[in-house]
Amino acid sequence: MSEYIPAEILDKIQELTESWQYEEAVDMVNDILVRDPKNEQALLMITDILYRQWDMDWADKALSFLNSTKKDDPLWLYIKWLLEMEKNNWKDARTYLKKAMQLTNEENHEIIRCYWLSEYWYWNREKWRNFVRKAFKQDSLDAEVIYNIVQLSILDEDYEEAVDMIKFFHSHRNELKIVDKSIWWYDKKIALFEKFISGKKHFNLEK
Repeated sequence: MSEYIPAEILDKIQELTESWQYEEAVDMVNDILVRDPKNEQALLMITDILYRQWDMDWADKALSFLNSTKKDDPLWLYIKWLLEMEKNNWKDARTYLKKAMQLTNEENHEIIRCYWLSEYWYWNREKWRNFVRKAFKQDSLDAEVIYNIVQLSILDEDYEEAVDMIKFFHSHRNELKIVDKSIWWYDKKIALFEKFISGKKHFNLEK
């Protein structure tokens, strides 16, 4: 069984990672791995830190070592998808995420949301729209899902859907769930989308 990591240690590692003090964070994680080389939490943390440092090869090695203890784990497959996408290995990435989606019975909205990106690279328009809409049905308050739907609607020139989702964003702004970005990041992106749609409408009227 993996060594229990006290909450204060986890919080300190997270704090160091978020403030870009990667060497200090790695030292703390390595202290755990020296005692418990197969600790799943520690291996996930070291993978995250290496990914943030853009050291994809070592992040991949840490993740592969984790996989030696957990076969066909959706979380491992999800992170593997992320690494392969960053390396532009879109075909392999899609294979990993599709497996994760199957293992979760298409009920994990984050995996569903991400899968549209894999279909996007192959320009499977209907598939990517279906998956991101399905993610919205599973969790309509995920800010990233709303942002993605607005993106896709504009790409498809479906400005009516984009406007509807922008209105939804504003009306539920204080309830939205956010993971690795701030609400102000989304505010800026939505504001840019609104300007684009407004300019597009104005241009069409001028024609």
